[in-house]
Amino acid sequence: MFRTTITLLTLSCTALTILTAAPAAGSTVDEVITKHIEARGGAEAWDAVQTLKVTGSYTAFSKIGSFTLHRKRDNKFHLDHVLGDKPVEIGFDGEVAWWVNLWNGIPWAQTIPGLDRAVLMQDVDFESPFFHYREKGYIVEFQGEDQLDGQSVLKLLLTRPDESIETWYLDPESYLEVAYDAQGSDFGSPFPQRAYFEDFRQVGGLVMPHFIEKQWYTRDRIMEVEKVEINVEIEDTIFSMPLPGDMGAFQVMVGEWDVKVEQRDSPQAPWAESERASTVERRMDGALLEERFTQQGFHALRSLTYDRFKERYRLSQFSDFTGHLDIQEGLFEDGRLTTSNVETGTPWAGFGQTFHQRLSIFDLSENGFKIEAERSADGGENWFVFSKATYSRKAE
Repeated sequence: MFRTTITLLTLSCTALTILTAAPAAGSTVDEVITKHIEARGGAEAWDAVQTLKVTGSYTAFSKIGSFTLHRKRDNKFHLDHVLGDKPVEIGFDGEVAWWVNLWNGIPWAQTIPGLDRAVLMQDVDFESPFFHYREKGYIVEFQGEDQLDGQSVLKLLLTRPDESIETWYLDPESYLEVAYDAQGSDFGSPFPQRAYFEDFRQVGGLVMPHFIEKQWYTRDRIMEVEKVEINVEIEDTIFSMPLPGDMGAFQVMVGEWDVKVEQRDSPQAPWAESERASTVERRMDGALLEERFTQQGFHALRSLTYDRFKERYRLSQFSDFTGHLDIQEGLFEDGRLTTSNVETGTPWAGFGQTFHQRLSIFDLSENGFKIEAERSADGGENWFVFSKATYSRKAE
C-alpha cells in the first residue's frame, strides 16, 4: 500500500508510547475527545504554540520532492511542495484560499475554487480538528466502536461549518487518530478520500503523526517530515495571496483620503487650489484598485491593474466630464508609476484640439501619496502638468 507520510522529526525526537484504558461502554463524545487531546500532548501544551514550520519530502505520482509547511494560529497555512515534477504553492490566510498550481498550467496565483477549497479546509486546522471544536463551529458525534482494515477503532463523525462531513477513526487504546474518510478532489472531480496517520512522536511536548497517507481514486501522496520547528518567527505575508506584478507596492493607496488639488489650464496660468475627498478600494484580492471621487461637480472612476502578459501597468479612468473611457499604460520605475494614452489611442477631443494625457503616481507611503496629471495637445511631443493631487489619509 502506497502511503502519504508526515514524518515529524525533531532535534530531540523520542519514541512515543501511549497506553490508556480501552473506552468504557457508554463513553460520551467529550470523554473521547478529552482523551484524544491528552494523547496529543494536551491543550495547555498546544495552546502555548503559535507557529509551526515543518520540512521534509513529498511523494506524489511516484516522484519524491521536497516540501515546507508553515502554520500559524487562526488556521493560517502555507505549503510549498513539489507535486510529481511540478512545484505547487498553496496558501490560506484565514479567509482567502489560493494556489500557484503548475499542474493547471498557470504560473500565477489564483483563488482555489469550490471542491478544492473544501478539501484544503480539511488540512488548515492548526492542531487536530477536535481541539476547541465547538469554538470552531464544528459538530462532532461519537458513533461507538467499529472496525477499520481489521483494526478496532473509535468512530467520530465531524461536520464542518460548510456542512462537509468527515469520519474519523481513533485508536481505542492510545486515542490517537488512525485515519479519516472525507470528500476528496481529483483535479476538481469528487472522489472519496482516506487519510492514514502513523508513527506518532513527541516534538517539544506535542504529539504529532510522522506518517500521513492520503488515498483517493488512483492517487496517493506521501509526506515525510525531516524537521519540525516550534514558535519560529513567520511573517503573515507568506500566507497572503501573491499579487500580480508589483501591485503590492500600491496597496498603501487603499483607504479614505483627504486630497489637496492644484489645477491650471495652461503652462502660463496660475494654480487654482481646491480640496476633495477620495476613496480607493481593493478589488479582486488586490489585483485591481479602484478610486472614486468628485472634482468640480464631475464624478470620476479610476482603476489600476497590472497586465502580466504585456508586463505593463494599465490605468483606466472614466468621468462624466468627457463621457469616455481613457486607458493608459506604463511602467513602475524608481518608485514612480508613469502611464499615458499615447500608445493606447484614447485621447479626448474638445475646443478644436485633441488632448493626450499622462499620469504619474509617486511618493507612496502608508500616510499618503501624490498624483500628477500631464496634458499634450501635439500627440505627445510636448507635455505640461495641469493637475497635482496630494493625498493624506483621513484620521480614523
